[in-house]
Amino acid sequence: MRRAARAARLEFDVFGRKVAFDARAGGVDWALDPLSGLRADADSAGFDPKGAWALGRLDHLVALAQGVWLSPLDEVRDRLCEALVAQVIDFTRENPPGQGVQWLSPMEVALRSMNLALAFLMTRHRPEWQRAPSACLSLVAALWAGGRFVEANLESDTAVPNNHLVACLTGLFHLGVLFAELPDAARWRARAASGLCREIEAQTLGDGFGFEGSTGYHRLSTELFTLALFAADAGGVDLGRAFQERLRARFWATASLVDASGHVPQIGDNDSGRALPLTSRHSLDHGYLLPLGAALFGDATLRRTGFDDLDEVLFLMGPAGLRRFEALAETMTHPSAVLPQAGIAILRAGPVTCALSAGSNGQNGIGGHGHNDKLAIELRCHGARLVADPGSPGYTADPDERTRYRSTAAHATLEIDGEEQNPIPTHRPFALPDISRARLTRVDLGPIRDVVEAVHVGYRRLAGAPIHRRQIVLDRQRHTLAIADRVLGSGRHRLILRFPSSAPVREVLALSKETRERLVRGGLDLERFADSAFEFGLPDEPTNAVAVLVLPRGGEVTTSPFAIAEGYGERLTGTMIECAFERTLPCELWTVFLF
Repeated sequence: MRRAARAARLEFDVFGRKVAFDARAGGVDWALDPLSGLRADADSAGFDPKGAWALGRLDHLVALAQGVWLSPLDEVRDRLCEALVAQVIDFTRENPPGQGVQWLSPMEVALRSMNLALAFLMTRHRPEWQRAPSACLSLVAALWAGGRFVEANLESDTAVPNNHLVACLTGLFHLGVLFAELPDAARWRARAASGLCREIEAQTLGDGFGFEGSTGYHRLSTELFTLALFAADAGGVDLGRAFQERLRARFWATASLVDASGHVPQIGDNDSGRALPLTSRHSLDHGYLLPLGAALFGDATLRRTGFDDLDEVLFLMGPAGLRRFEALAETMTHPSAVLPQAGIAILRAGPVTCALSAGSNGQNGIGGHGHNDKLAIELRCHGARLVADPGSPGYTADPDERTRYRSTAAHATLEIDGEEQNPIPTHRPFALPDISRARLTRVDLGPIRDVVEAVHVGYRRLAGAPIHRRQIVLDRQRHTLAIADRVLGSGRHRLILRFPSSAPVREVLALSKETRERLVRGGLDLERFADSAFEFGLPDEPTNAVAVLVLPRGGEVTTSPFAIAEGYGERLTGTMIECAFERTLPCELWTVFLF
């Protein structure tokens, strides 16, 4: 109800920024980018169309419709539905078909069409629509124009079709099913159904993970395919058993990725995209998908202890979905998991979760949403991101920033001679050709300790042909995470280890007696490690150390401020820990975290 009330007041949250409009002063400025404060018609660098598109997706209309459904008060329902109708009139008037920033992206038109259709269908019985027949005509005209635009501009001619095409097909499918009276509906329905069945096969790896190499886009495309399945059920269209099995595998992949809080590691691009705008969620919160998958497929392996956020289940499936979910027995999960085709290993011990990224750049080698994060880790403890992926603060508004946040130097991995693992084509912001060929080479998950190893050959092009191998050992008895970086090859090279963190960090200039004893008890040679360390605290308890980082001996250690983006457009205060070495190859560097 709070979301609905804010939408009625024209108050929005766009990528973490609060933005408000005054209905008396013209209402929503649909050409505004709230990230930069610039408008689409301004001839100025820094305009980000995704900011304007976030407003133009109209997911706040769904929030208004939800408020109409949920409020027990007649006057509140009346006010919210009046606001919904007024915003439909305003948007369709200010954004005629094919004109302006809101018609630049077929994907955005498709997502907007789904939200418009859903909000209308939820409230079509209301008198506010009956009193505004012109609004009904404008809405139907916008949906028809949107469907024709999407069909004429299907994003299928890119190098490798991706989530954009899935969004287009899902939008067309919804229009074809829900507005069957439209002249083109039958064709849209048939064409989209065929395309969705093809794309779920092409865009889903054998382990269920999305083929784009990004946890954020895995969620978006999973939501889109899920919405397609619900639309198919509503329209009596059979998408086939293969579609359902592929979709179920996507939910299983999500179950492997989430930690106890429902968050996933941030791997690759993350634009905070959603196709199920039913409630506000953190950009890295994917845990709600588990109950939805459990209820949708009647799958007890997806009903995990502690995952009982049922908003999507109740909205999409109603009381029957709730009963179906509650009939399933809860299951526990192995503390660690691996997605072999994705090249992702997730190691867990109590409050500790470590993710290792050792997969391809995605999209069959194109790497549109990939980063130079090969053999990089993310490390959480008690919910704090001790080692954090840098995320995606932006895409096209600042090309230099996009390059920096995709770079090797922005991730918790090893850089050699200041070079990139994969050279970044700066003139192509959505390409990262994969020469690193990262892969997992060993996965040994046991009750006491987990061992994973991975390798990439991205630096083999340099003098001496360096090859980077990383081994990670998580020991549950000794509460340690040991990282061994082995660099094969020959010659003298500059090696830099980096650990970006969004948690409070404090340098300790001398190892405590307890830390030394723990290193020895863990079978780790003290001669390998520096005499100083870093302590990590929790955001609400910065002086209470929950982990200690001990770096390899002989490095030049520096720290610097570094912004972390846990969602698109965000820049949270963080710290980059850097340790540089001059070494002759082959060599070995050991790092350890103590919990």
